[in-house]
Amino acid sequence: MSNVKRLCQSLLLALLAFGGGGVLSSGCASMREGTDARDAGRASSDRSISVPAVTPPVPSYRAAGGLCARLDLREVGRLVGLTGDQRDVSAGSGRFAGTSCVVTVGRLPSGVVVTVRADIGGAGSGRVMFEGLRQAQGADLQVSDLSGLGAAAYFCVDPVAGVTVATYDANVYLTVTAAALRPGGRLPDAVAVALRDTASSALDALRV
Repeated sequence: MSNVKRLCQSLLLALLAFGGGGVLSSGCASMREGTDARDAGRASSDRSISVPAVTPPVPSYRAAGGLCARLDLREVGRLVGLTGDQRDVSAGSGRFAGTSCVVTVGRLPSGVVVTVRADIGGAGSGRVMFEGLRQAQGADLQVSDLSGLGAAAYFCVDPVAGVTVATYDANVYLTVTAAALRPGGRLPDAVAVALRDTASSALDALRV
């Protein structure tokens, strides 16, 4: 038995002397074949979880009562005086809902009547109404873009109807009109800019 033991030890030493360690190592590697680190990396990448992009919510609007009390008329008031009478009107027809508000700002002879109207429908209806009605404006009316309001806005000056600011966002089309309280009266030059604040406050009041 001692001779056999010594023979085995001699063979082991010989293997180590001639690079047997490499042979032994390659043997271990061959036993782990198929578990290469690169394979593990590929498996890890194959298991990666894709996170869906978060879509920001689309704003929407609904008819609301008491709109007059929630309007910002301060800039209009600075032009013509204090706020007078107020009247709210709401109506619905089919898929559309309408909310309007009439406010007297100031007194004779320089006061104005401000009318706010919101037409609320299905998704995207605001843009359809805005673009269609803008194209329908008469060629003799002065129409100018107005920045900082809704998705887009403009104002037009009508010698009879007064100054109207029109805007839209999502499912609402909104107009704000200022007309002279005294028939034939003249409106302040800056009234369109003042009405922008009124229109913005109306959108805030109607937003869901």
